[in-house]
Amino acid sequence: MDTTSTSPPQRSTSPDPWATPSLAIGAIPPLDRSVSTASSVSSVSGRSAGSRLSDGGRRRGYMRPEGTEFSESAKSRESVMNLGTIAHLQYYFARTGLLDTATGRIAKGRKPGSRTVSGNEPLSPGLDAEFGILSPGSPMSEHHMGEGFVESPLDETPSMTWEDPEPMMLPPTVSTYKNNPIYVPPPPDMTVLRRELRESLAESMKHLHELEKGFSDIQPDGKTAKNGGADASGWHEVQGLNLLDVTTLAIRAAKNYYTAHEEPQRLYAIKSEREIRKELYDTLEVLKRLAIRNFGNGVQPYEVTQLKQWVDDISALLDTEEEKEREEQEARETWSWRDGDWTGKEREREVLFLRSFDETSAEALPEWTASTDSELPTPFLATLQDGLRLVRLHNTLVRRSKRHFEQIKTYHTDTTKPYRCADNLRYWVKAAELRWDIKLDVDVMGVVQGKDAEAWRRFDAAILQWSQGVREEITLEWLKQKNQARTPTLQIDPNYEAL
Repeated sequence: MDTTSTSPPQRSTSPDPWATPSLAIGAIPPLDRSVSTASSVSSVSGRSAGSRLSDGGRRRGYMRPEGTEFSESAKSRESVMNLGTIAHLQYYFARTGLLDTATGRIAKGRKPGSRTVSGNEPLSPGLDAEFGILSPGSPMSEHHMGEGFVESPLDETPSMTWEDPEPMMLPPTVSTYKNNPIYVPPPPDMTVLRRELRESLAESMKHLHELEKGFSDIQPDGKTAKNGGADASGWHEVQGLNLLDVTTLAIRAAKNYYTAHEEPQRLYAIKSEREIRKELYDTLEVLKRLAIRNFGNGVQPYEVTQLKQWVDDISALLDTEEEKEREEQEARETWSWRDGDWTGKEREREVLFLRSFDETSAEALPEWTASTDSELPTPFLATLQDGLRLVRLHNTLVRRSKRHFEQIKTYHTDTTKPYRCADNLRYWVKAAELRWDIKLDVDVMGVVQGKDAEAWRRFDAAILQWSQGVREEITLEWLKQKNQARTPTLQIDPNYEAL
């Protein structure tokens, strides 16, 4: 047995200084990063300590983001889909330099003691002196780095930045910035709703008449002449489904007409809201019982009678309402203040207009004469001094107009105290601005006290301005309503035969 030990291999001599350096053993080739995530591979080898300390001010690299795949359930949620745009925003901010501004990495002049270009706190004097020798410009750096360290070539040009050959990426246009407009349908037209209601009622009445004819065809044995004694369950189901369909459409049209009515108080004056709702619920109950028994034995005569009664009541309600509208239209035609030449008689025209709507007061408004210093206040202004009559006139005019809003619901009826009169006048002035878009200039306390002639003149001018504005708006509404074209109705001739 050979007991002699083998000597360790001799280490090769160092290469010549002029030899071209090659990659170290186990060196990692340059990585081609395709995602915007931080690299987990250390880059310490082959770089000097000074270059590592001075890398803080360099710009980070951001790669173009790639698409993200989400699950089927996540795709249905807009908040999850918006998360896919975060990478685009990061890339866009990095390319345009906005990220540097946000993180404070722009090379500016900074105050002593502030952060450095890399965003870190400056070194203390002691540490600065200790690590200063490791900087590339220090004469002692070569001695401390030694012969085994090779200075990084990047340190030779510290001001060089990355030049990405990729073109500038446009700002992201994603769903985060997309504003989907919400379509708001126009309010329903009362002419169209009334026409639809009448057509639905006529269709229901036609089916009810057909059912009544079937009652007369019943034979003594209980079989109809139409089916000749065969099983009538299928025929009864067809009749019941047709009646259920047309009656449900009529109830829906009636509900739409009631809820969208422009003047519900006039409608409830003909029939109370409680009675209207009760008739609707009773009709639905008849249809419910008919469907529960699966249209067994067909539609009964008493059910047809109840449905016909409801259709007749709704038709009578519409007829009464149209009759009242015709009466109001005829009454409007008799008002002389609606048209004509009133030059120089403006106050006479306005007092006639106000008298047409002064429904709550027993005494008529006095004549409205021009105000003079010797006659202030005039009888007309004295009647309106407490503001109560003006408030009631405003509420009446709002109800008679097409836009029912900004009524004065709280006001003083007992005007024995001056502050109550002032409150009523303030309510009227503010309501005129909100409802009629008329800005009035009234000295409320001067009118209530009744001693300032200038306050009375301004009050007279304010009433004239308010009356003219309201009259013009209401007259324009009536003119549009009169000239409104009737929506055409589709009529189908049942006797038409195709050639």
